[in-house]
Amino acid sequence: MQKVADKEELLKVYDENHNFTGKYEKRSIVHEKQLFHDEVALWIINSNKEVLLQKRSPNKKINPNKYALCAGHVGGGQSICDALKVEAKEEIGINIDDYDVEFLVIIKRTEPHNYCFSHHFYIKADIPIEQFVIQEEELSEVVYMDYNKLKQMVKNNNPQVVFKWNSVYQQVFSLLDNIIN
Repeated sequence: MQKVADKEELLKVYDENHNFTGKYEKRSIVHEKQLFHDEVALWIINSNKEVLLQKRSPNKKINPNKYALCAGHVGGGQSICDALKVEAKEEIGINIDDYDVEFLVIIKRTEPHNYCFSHHFYIKADIPIEQFVIQEEELSEVVYMDYNKLKQMVKNNNPQVVFKWNSVYQQVFSLLDNIIN
């Protein structure tokens, strides 16, 4: 994976149609200039119709103390699958090769300071909460939350969650409805 001296990732830059521009930029520049890049996100769904959420560390610059998915950037030299494996291992301490990982959707997000193509995947598995090992500089905890409760929180634009109810996340939740319910 390509890194610069200050350990800030270099990310591939894409146009609005997800065509690689041939350029790489530092993560901070990508966000500052609202350049499209790739991200990955992982939904872990158990048999109780709950999804795993992680609470972001209070020290995070963006969305501190909010619930989110296991997610992250795709480094300039990484494949989507490799980035997903790295994020799951680093953030929550699991090896996703041990599970059946399924593709859900690619969504195009255009939020302030985050223009990205977010590649969503899911795992249906009963992973005990105590099996997760969190990356403490990134997270303060992981919890399972009832899927319908989470969906309602997102619909209400609850400030405790990162997700916002818009056409993009309506699509994600519609697909999850078919998987979970």
